[in-house]
Amino acid sequence: MSRAAEDGQSPTLTKGQRRLSVILSQIPSAREQLLVALEDLSADFSVQSLIDAATSPDARERNKVAVIEREYEVLLNWCNELAARAFAEGQRLKALDETAGHPWARLAALGVISQRTAEHLREAMELRNELGRAYPPAAWHALHDGVLMLLDELDRYVDRYATWASHEGILPAI
Repeated sequence: MSRAAEDGQSPTLTKGQRRLSVILSQIPSAREQLLVALEDLSADFSVQSLIDAATSPDARERNKVAVIEREYEVLLNWCNELAARAFAEGQRLKALDETAGHPWARLAALGVISQRTAEHLREAMELRNELGRAYPPAAWHALHDGVLMLLDELDRYVDRYATWASHEGILPAI
C-alpha cells in the first residue's frame, strides 16, 4: 500500500493511470453523444436512414452521419487504447507479465472479456479502418454494422475492464 493510501489520501497516479482514468471518465459522454446522434438520424437507425442522410444534398443531414462516424471512431479507439495502455502500465508496475498479442486477445485470454467480445471489437476496428478507404455504399453498411456491434459490447467491456484494471492495481480501486 502506498504511503498516500496509508495516510487516507488518494495515491498519486502515474501518467498512464491518469490517461486511463480520463478515458474511462469520458466514455459515458461519448456514448451518450453517439446515442443522441443515432436518435437525430432516425428512430430505428436503419441502413436506409443512414444512406439517405449520407447522400442528402443538405449539409445538416450529412453532418448527422459525420457525428455518428466520429463518435464511433472515438469510442472504438478508446477501447483499444484502454487495453494497450493497461498492459503497458501493468507491466511497468510489475502487476502483469509481458506477453505478445493484440490487447483484446490478451484480455480475452485472461478472462477479462469474452472471446466473443474480443472478436467483435476486432471486427469493429476492421470496419472502422474500412470507413477510411471504402466507397459508398459499402462504407455506410460498415458504419451501420460497426456502430451496432460497438454499442452491443461497450458497456460490458468498460465494466469488466475497469474491474480487472482495479483488481490488478493498474487503476486505483473503484
